[in-house]
Amino acid sequence: MSNSNKLPINTKPLTVLHTSDWHLGRRLYGNMRYDEFEAFLAWLSQTIQDYKVDVLIVAGDIFDTMTPSNRAQNLYYRFLGEISQLYCDHVVIVAGNHDSPSFLDAPAEILKYLSVHVIGTACENFEDEVLLLKDKHGEPQCLIAAVPYLRDRDVRLSLPGESTLDKDKMVLAGIQHHYDQVAQIAKTQQAALGDQYQRHIPIIATGHLFAAGSKTTEDDGVRDLYVGSLGQVSAELFDDCFDYVALGHLHVPQKVGGREHIRYCGSPIAMGFGEARQQKQVLLLQFSAAIEDLNLSATEDKIAKNNAQVGLFNTSSSSVSTAIQSTKSASQAKKLAEAQQADLFGDWFGDEEETDTTVDDSINSLPDTSIVNDEDAESSHKVLFDDNEKAMQLLSIAVPCFQRLMQVKGDLPYIHQTIASLPKDESIWLEVIYDGDEIVTDLRDQINALIEDTQLDVLKTKNNRTYDRILQSENSNETLQDLDELEVFQRCLDINQISEAQRPKLIDAYSEILYNIKHDDKMAE
Repeated sequence: MSNSNKLPINTKPLTVLHTSDWHLGRRLYGNMRYDEFEAFLAWLSQTIQDYKVDVLIVAGDIFDTMTPSNRAQNLYYRFLGEISQLYCDHVVIVAGNHDSPSFLDAPAEILKYLSVHVIGTACENFEDEVLLLKDKHGEPQCLIAAVPYLRDRDVRLSLPGESTLDKDKMVLAGIQHHYDQVAQIAKTQQAALGDQYQRHIPIIATGHLFAAGSKTTEDDGVRDLYVGSLGQVSAELFDDCFDYVALGHLHVPQKVGGREHIRYCGSPIAMGFGEARQQKQVLLLQFSAAIEDLNLSATEDKIAKNNAQVGLFNTSSSSVSTAIQSTKSASQAKKLAEAQQADLFGDWFGDEEETDTTVDDSINSLPDTSIVNDEDAESSHKVLFDDNEKAMQLLSIAVPCFQRLMQVKGDLPYIHQTIASLPKDESIWLEVIYDGDEIVTDLRDQINALIEDTQLDVLKTKNNRTYDRILQSENSNETLQDLDELEVFQRCLDINQISEAQRPKLIDAYSEILYNIKHDDKMAE
C-alpha cells in the first residue's frame, strides 16, 4: 500500500458502498423483471440512509443493453434523483460491457450538479478518470480512480496477421498501462493532499473486467469481454496504492487472487437460475480512526424493522421449501449438499479460498432449500475483514430476495415431489430439468397439471433424455432461446459437415464478429 498510509487516518468515518451489475431491463426467458429492479433500488436507497453512506460506487453494467428501454431509464434517473437528496455525498458510476458509453456520458455534465460522476468512455486524458471527492464542508474524502470497462479499441491497436497470443499480450499490456497511468496520477494527488491536510486520503479504484481464476455460474449471461479468453487480468495488475478495488462484471461475490481489498460484489439480483441459491450482497467499506464509530447494532435494529415492514427479508426456515430426498444415494446427496453449502455461502460465511474457477453444475441441480441458514437469519451484514493499520473495515450486506427462482432437476418422481412440496401461494419461478432414464413425452403437460391453481410459474422445461430427443426430434421443445449464438453457429457447422481442421479458424472469425456486434456503441456518433 501507499507510504502516505503512515499519515494519520481521518477521524471522521468515510463510508463507501460498492455495487455493480444491476442489468436494468434484463428479462428471464421473456419475463419482465421491472418489479424486482424497482424493489432493489428502493431497498438500496433505504440502505444508503441506514448505513449513512457517503459514496456510492456502481462498477458497471447498469443496464442490460446498450439501448435501454424507457422504463429502465426511468428507474435509473429516478433513483439518482432520490439519493441525491439523501445523506450520500457522491455517486460514482462507470460503464460496463453491457452499457453504451455514449448513452451514459450524454447527461454526465448535468448529473455533476447532483454530485453524480459518470465515466462511460475511457478518457484520453487519464487525469479525467481520477476524481477527488469532497464532503459538504469541502474537506477531501477520497480519490477515485474511476476506470470503466476498457474496450478492445481503448487498450490496443489491431494489427493484420497477429496471433491470438499476440492479441492477449497487447490487451493485457494495454489494461496494465491504463491502470498504471491513473495510479500514478492518483498517487501524486494523494501525496499533495497528505502534505496539505496531514492525513491519509484513501484511493479507491474501479474496474469492469474478468480476473483470472474467478468463478462464474452457467447461465449468468456474462459475456466475454474480449474475443475468446483474452484480457483475464491478475491481482498483480493493480498498484499497491489502491486501498480498495471495486470490481464489476462477474455476478458471483468473490475476492481476487486472495486479496481482501480487491473484490467483486456480484449482481444484486439473480440473473439466471444458476444464481438462484446465492446470497446476493453489496459491500460496505469504511475508513475511520475508530472502526467502532459505525454503530452496527443500532443500524441492524433499524434495518430489521424496515425489512419486516415491507416483508422483504424472507429467510426463515418456514418460508422456504424442505429438501426432498431424491432417488440418488444418500452418500451422493450428502456430497452434493456439502458442495451446495460451500458455493451458497462462500464469502458470506466462510470467505475461504476457492480452488475451482467455475461453479460445479452438480451444485446447481440441488433444490433451493434456503437462502440464509437459521444461525445467521437475524443478521443482514457480516464483517469480511479488518485492516487495523489502515483503519479500514469491509462488510457484506445481504440483499433480500425479491423474486424466488428455483431449479428442479431430477427424475420424474423427484420433480413431482419437489414441486408438490412448494407453497402454492408464493410466487416462485421454476426451471425444470428432467434427467431420468425413462422416456417422457408429455413432461410439460405433467408439470402444468402440478402448478395449476398455484402461483408457481415454470419459465423453462428441459428434457435431457437423449433417446426421447431422437425419437421426438420433430416435436423437440428446444428453441433458439435455449442456445447462444456460438451454439447456433456450431450446429450450422455440423449440418454442413465442415471438417474438424477448418472449424477453429471459422469459430475464431465468427467469435470476432460476435464481439464487434455486441460491443458496438450504436449511440456513438
